[in-house]
Parts: sequence; structure tokens; C-alpha cells
Amino acid sequence: MARVSTKQLITEAAVRVAAQHGISGASMDEIAEAAGVAKGSLYYNFKSKDAIFEEVIREGFARLAAAIDSAAAGSAAADAPRAVAAATLETLRENLDVAKLMAAEVFRTDRAWADSMQLARGSVAVRYRDVLRAARATGGAPAAEVARITETAGAAFFGALAGATLDWLLFRPEQSIDEVLDQVPGAV
Repeated sequence: MARVSTKQLITEAAVRVAAQHGISGASMDEIAEAAGVAKGSLYYNFKSKDAIFEEVIREGFARLAAAIDSAAAGSAAADAPRAVAAATLETLRENLDVAKLMAAEVFRTDRAWADSMQLARGSVAVRYRDVLRAARATGGAPAAEVARITETAGAAFFGALAGATLDWLLFRPEQSIDEVLDQVPGAV
């Protein structure tokens, strides 16, 4: 069994604590207790609570970006939007507490990690945009039409997927992933 690093213990504990109390309500004492480490270990690994949650958010978006890239690479361009959507739903399902934090924080501009969040969110939106462009181009759309698919379209696709995931897992867990995908614009 692989040894888990102290940093990973801390970030996982921070997610659990924030899932119960929100990021603002999560204290360093609670995070240390949930991680099973001394409070000094928190400050040894992270300079502040903000730094812990910046890492959590950055890791969440990195995990999502890797899933998008893998699904897109493993699919024909015409099938990639649905494959990427399915990979997104699976990734968010596997990390529901992180998904809830990401959804709650994605449009917050008053956090210490707002710049990191904007870069991470933008990176994911561009990936979705590129998948949508490639699918449209493969469908024979003129280049000018393909070029009009912007990062905003990628962000809208991400928003639809994030919203669908949370609705599915929190309120309609009896639905299959295909039933959810059949209801998401762009994944159909």
C-alpha cells in the first residue's frame, strides 16, 4: 500500500471539514484533527488555510483537466463531447466534496486563490472549447463557424456538466450516467 504524504492527508482532511462547515467555517484546528496531524504540521506544509484550499482547488481542476485530455485523446472528434462529458461526470462523482467546493468557489473573486482559480477554470474551459470546435469541424462546419466557438462556450459546457453532476448525485442518484448525459446540451 502506498504511503500517503502529510500534504495529502491535510488536503483530504480540509475537503472533509469544508464539506461540513464550508471553507470559511473550516478552522485549522479542525483540519489538523481530521488529518490526524499536529497543527504545526499544517503550517509546515502550508503557510495558511487559504494555501491549503488553493491547493485543493488547483488539484481538483488538474484532475478534471487530465480526465478531459484522456477522454478527448481516446475518442473520435465527433464523439469527444460525450466522452469528455462522461469523463467529467465520473471525475466529479469520484470527488463529490471537491466538486461541491469547486462549484461554490469558481465565481468567487474575493478569495486569496482567485487568480489560481481563474487560471485553472480557464484551462478547463479551453479544453472543452477545443473539444466542441473539433466536433463541429468534423461535422463539416465552415471554419468561421468553428472559430465562433469561444472559451465562453467551453465554460458554458463545463457549467452544464457541473450543474448536472451535482443535481444527479445529490437529488437523482437513481439515474444512470447515460440518462444524465442525454439531458446535457452539447453531450447529446
